[in-house]
Amino acid sequence: MADKLLLIDGSSLIHRAFFALPPLTNHKGMHTGAVYGFLRMFHRLLTELQPRWVLVAFDKSRKTFRTQLFADYKGQRKETPPELKEQFPMLMDVLDSLQVASLELDDYEADDIIGSMARHGGAPETYIVTGDRDQLQLIDEKTRVMYTKRGITDIKLYDEAAFAEDYAGLKPVQLIDLKGLMGDASDNIPGVKGVGEKTALKLLVEYDSVENVLDHIPDIKGKALQTKLTEHRDEALLSKKLATIVTDVPMDYNLDRYATQHIGAAARNKMAELEFRGFYEKFAAVLGEKKAEEG
Repeated sequence: MADKLLLIDGSSLIHRAFFALPPLTNHKGMHTGAVYGFLRMFHRLLTELQPRWVLVAFDKSRKTFRTQLFADYKGQRKETPPELKEQFPMLMDVLDSLQVASLELDDYEADDIIGSMARHGGAPETYIVTGDRDQLQLIDEKTRVMYTKRGITDIKLYDEAAFAEDYAGLKPVQLIDLKGLMGDASDNIPGVKGVGEKTALKLLVEYDSVENVLDHIPDIKGKALQTKLTEHRDEALLSKKLATIVTDVPMDYNLDRYATQHIGAAARNKMAELEFRGFYEKFAAVLGEKKAEEG
């Protein structure tokens, strides 16, 4: 294993797996397709990265400190299909059988758990796997994001250079300013009405931050744009706050808590229960198998 920390957005990846793969059930009628897809991706990540530490983070509820700030945050999203909803606890059970740490926290999103661990875990290298572009703001010299563009197999690796290439030379942390100005329809973040990505990028290249843009409204070309920024000043500042990932959530930052371990009977039995043939052997090959004295 290499000295790498792997942080997985479990909520994002299980959603991707559910919609990317055909439905799957075991003989008891349990829906297992999303868990199966997640595990396929997870095994690939373990094999390719060989991380020493792993944490899978989940959203516990739609109600967080962000919905307290803005009641309509993510308010447009449809309810999770029951066939997917029942697979969240199933996936956590599988991860537990693999002795892989998973975590969900009241009032916070998976993003915040991941952001906090990335900042305070102290690993020499950190890899974040997600289908949520918000987490690109966490990229730094030690942290990369593996963004799942489509499904669970089309992945783009983002470091600081790749981010700058896609975002007009901006730094990853400026993603929150970009969202502050242009909003984010996927999260129902309002931004400044009438300001799109092209205009927002142009403003940030010149003024660096939402606050500095708002401080220089009289200097910005175009009366219409000045009016939009003036009228939607509060929405811009709120949107930036909503888009900012919290990096100090109350959790255990000790890397030893997230070390990968050898697997044994619990994992074998869980894979057999879900009828994931061959999965135990695949995970045992990469994680290692318990010897008799290990229990």
